[in-house]
Amino acid sequence: MKWLKRILMALATTFVVASLTFFLVRLMPGSPVQVMYIQLIQKGIPASQAMNQVRQILNVIPNQPLWQQYILWLGQIIHGNMGQSIQQTGVPVTELIFNALPWTLITVAIGLLISFFIGVVFGVLSASWRNKWTSSVIDNIGSVAHAIPQFVTAVALLYIFTVIFHWFPSSGAYSIDVVPGLSGPFILSFLYHMVLPVFTYVLTGFGSWTLLMKSSTVTVLKEDFMMAARLRGLPQDKLMGYLGWNSILPLFTSFMLSLGAMFGGSIFIEGTYAFPGIGNLLATAINTRDYPVMQGCFILTTATIIVANLLADFAYSKLDPRITA
Repeated sequence: MKWLKRILMALATTFVVASLTFFLVRLMPGSPVQVMYIQLIQKGIPASQAMNQVRQILNVIPNQPLWQQYILWLGQIIHGNMGQSIQQTGVPVTELIFNALPWTLITVAIGLLISFFIGVVFGVLSASWRNKWTSSVIDNIGSVAHAIPQFVTAVALLYIFTVIFHWFPSSGAYSIDVVPGLSGPFILSFLYHMVLPVFTYVLTGFGSWTLLMKSSTVTVLKEDFMMAARLRGLPQDKLMGYLGWNSILPLFTSFMLSLGAMFGGSIFIEGTYAFPGIGNLLATAINTRDYPVMQGCFILTTATIIVANLLADFAYSKLDPRITA
């Protein structure tokens, strides 16, 4: 029953956010509905035909009241129809999202896993050496890495490794002379092109994991069970095992939520490297005022964060018996 309530709450939250996105987009100055309708009229297209074209692309009728547009849009969203792109006329928004999603999933997952692993190791070392100068060095590195904005790191890496040293390509996900598919040349080209985006995720992510892991580890070190384990003379490897497991558990929820949050952060990284993922798709949509694509990306990001939070709650209750679902 508890999980049913949580699932219903997650669905309700997604519905509310999607609805707010609908109204915010259409209440902005220079509504894309009216702008597109007027542009079609100016091209000499009859009003009724222009209205039909806008309805097909944006899922709304231009001269309808806003609440009626919302009801029409809601019915189409329930059936998985997010409309068509304004810039790429005739291309469904869902198709653009599904084409861009794998690129972001792979780079975000790899970058997040590497940054999480580095942060956990550095955090444990910093906590274990907290009375030594090495702890201060690790903390300062983590703080600086966490404080630098993603777009600054991305631009700096782009300039260093593509302009100065010419070690990596500056844009794209694979070479233009490679045919996409499950082939050796394509996979190697993709791995080569994703080095800088993944490296940016790692540099901008490991600092926060380092600081969180250190804080969690210091807290666990003061727990009674750790003191009891030392008094019992448990081997060092078992002590470190208890320490690591109990310290990493509080970070699990943050890790799951980061999967969703990094979809939003990918707009700066993928936009810098022209990497064809969700972030680049959203950046292009914002620059070209492609509101159906913007709305689709926002809904995807929101749904990902909500689902990640739900999965984190469920998994955490299984990993830690002290927590009830």
